[in-house]
Amino acid sequence: MKPADRKTFGPVVVTLKDGRKATVRPLLGTDGDALAAFYASVPPGDYRFYCPHPLDREHALANAAKADSPFEIVLVAEGTKKEIGGYAWLRWDNEKADRSTFGICVRQAYQGSGVGRALATRLFAVSRKLAPPVIQLTVQKANQRGVSLYTSLGFKVVREQIRPAGFQPGLAAELEYAMERQERS
Repeated sequence: MKPADRKTFGPVVVTLKDGRKATVRPLLGTDGDALAAFYASVPPGDYRFYCPHPLDREHALANAAKADSPFEIVLVAEGTKKEIGGYAWLRWDNEKADRSTFGICVRQAYQGSGVGRALATRLFAVSRKLAPPVIQLTVQKANQRGVSLYTSLGFKVVREQIRPAGFQPGLAAELEYAMERQERS
């Protein structure tokens, strides 16, 4: 997200279902360590549901370093203790792209609190101004919480497919849905 766009779409404070407050804000280049701690908090069993890359310090630092990219929007939900409780992103290839790819991951201590919906809602509001008109994602059929959230956010299943074994080291082949949401025409 360009620095000027971060100013336009700055932080918003949200109240979660359990009464906690969280700040949904754009990722900053200085968030590498906090993002690494967030990645480290993802239980190994949940990794299969969020696996675009290894969840290690190297990738956290690299992702934070791309905070100014004109071809992605990355938001974090920061708790009152300044820990990252959730992370959501849209990425696309170039300025003429017609679709972006969506990903989201929520810290276990924040699951079920509404932080995922808050991140996605804010991300989609920003995307209407900055991103390509179609948002796509894949979600494992076994991730029923994810499927339910995405469906409630307006995503439609466009096909079922198998994520191949070895997509990331240690991951088995698994049935998944490819889903899309039309943000604008």
